[in-house]
Amino acid sequence: MRRLSSYALYIIFSLPLNVNAAVPSSSTMAHWFNQPVTLDGWQLTHQAEQFTLTPKPQSDAHGEVIYAPKHRPCVVSVPHRFHDKHTLTIGEHIFQHSCQVLVSNTKHRYKSNDTAKTYDYAKQTHNIHASAVVGFTSLHPKAKVFQIHGFSQKKRKSDAGKLSEIILSQGKSNNDTLWKLKSCLVKQGYRTLIYPQEVRELGGTKNVLHQLTLPEYSFIHIELSYQIRKQLINNNQQLEQFTQCVQSLL
Repeated sequence: MRRLSSYALYIIFSLPLNVNAAVPSSSTMAHWFNQPVTLDGWQLTHQAEQFTLTPKPQSDAHGEVIYAPKHRPCVVSVPHRFHDKHTLTIGEHIFQHSCQVLVSNTKHRYKSNDTAKTYDYAKQTHNIHASAVVGFTSLHPKAKVFQIHGFSQKKRKSDAGKLSEIILSQGKSNNDTLWKLKSCLVKQGYRTLIYPQEVRELGGTKNVLHQLTLPEYSFIHIELSYQIRKQLINNNQQLEQFTQCVQSLL
C-alpha cells in the first residue's frame, strides 16, 4: 500500500503544468509594467532597455510580451503571427519606432485538434495577451492598442471588401482617430476603408478585446491584405511611411 501511494505521488508531480496555471492576471501585469520581474511559469530576459517575458520550457503557457519603457505609451498586438504572414515583422517595426509594448502569440491558432480549445488571441480571453493589454491600459488610459491582422481580398464577399487594401475598425462604432488614420494611409496611396461606414466586412466586432475593460475607442483594428503586407516588408520606405501614419495618432 505504501508503494502504491509513492507511485501515485510520483505520477501527480510528474504531470505537465496546466495550460492556464501560469497565466498572470491583468493586475499582476500592471505591477509587472511598473517593475518587470520573473513571474511564476515565465522567464524574463533584459537587454538594451527592453524586457521580454516568455513561457518557461516545458510550460503549456503561450505568448510573448516585450516591453520598452522609454518608448511611447501604446501597445502593438499581433495575435496571428504564424497564420497572417508578415504581421509580426510589421508589428515589430511599429513597436521599435513607437510603442512601449508588443504582444504576440507563440503558438499557431490552429495548432490544437481539440475544437473546444483555441490558441487564437482574437477569441481567447484567458492568456497573457489579454492580461498585458488590460494591465497596461489601466496604467495608461489614453494609450492606443494597435492590432495588426491580415486578410484575403479573394475571400471577401462585397465589392468594397474585394477592392480594399486596408480595412480599419474600432468595433461597432468609431471616432475621429480612425478617420485620421485613414486620411494618412490614403495619402500614401492605399485603398483604405472604414468599418462599418464604408465596408461591412472585417470589423473585428467579435474580437475578445471588445469584451475586456479597455478605454473607449482605444482599440484600433488594422487589417492588411496579403499584397500590402508583402510590399511593406520588402520596401523600407513604405514601412516607414505606414509606421508614421500610426505614430500620427499618438
